[in-house]
Amino acid sequence: MVIARGKLTCITELQRKQVDNMQWWGQHKDPLFNSYNFPIMNEMEREYWYRNKKYTLTKRCFGVCNLEGRFVGYIALRNIRWVRKISELGIVFDPNYLDKGYGTDSLKSFLKYYFENMKMKQLDLKVALFNNRAEKCYEKCGFKLKEIKYDSFEDQEFPVFQEDNLMKYRNFFKKEGNLLLCNYKHMYITKEMYLENK
Repeated sequence: MVIARGKLTCITELQRKQVDNMQWWGQHKDPLFNSYNFPIMNEMEREYWYRNKKYTLTKRCFGVCNLEGRFVGYIALRNIRWVRKISELGIVFDPNYLDKGYGTDSLKSFLKYYFENMKMKQLDLKVALFNNRAEKCYEKCGFKLKEIKYDSFEDQEFPVFQEDNLMKYRNFFKKEGNLLLCNYKHMYITKEMYLENK
């Protein structure tokens, strides 16, 4: 069932077959985005991944399709605090379908569902300072900067301080002990901000 529709995309609750389709997504060429590549998983691992996203009280996951019906990305809510009506956003797209306006289009239509149907009050996110494409998308959708700070990087094995060919990326990272930290922009949008931009 479609829960939100934009000019270029429609959004549904994430379906099990969509997780299987992620196996055929493209791969990011830039090593900074390796952790965004969907990993190769066997059937049991994909089932676990789906159930973890679908049947957890503090998570919800939604599939994004283009108007031809092709599954091109997903939007995830995590750390949902139902009483306070706040959660955190995650959004991932097939690298083959970037720079087509799908991210901005789907997120704008999702915000309508989030604030008007789910009755939530605020949506938070964090975006790595190196991820300019995502940052521009979030700004177009009305998100504002809360703070910039270092947080644990998802790919703790990323060899940014070991390999010379990654030297140009080092200003985005630092080490604290054995922990690899990345500089992130923390952004947010409230229901009031959404209504002003509507």
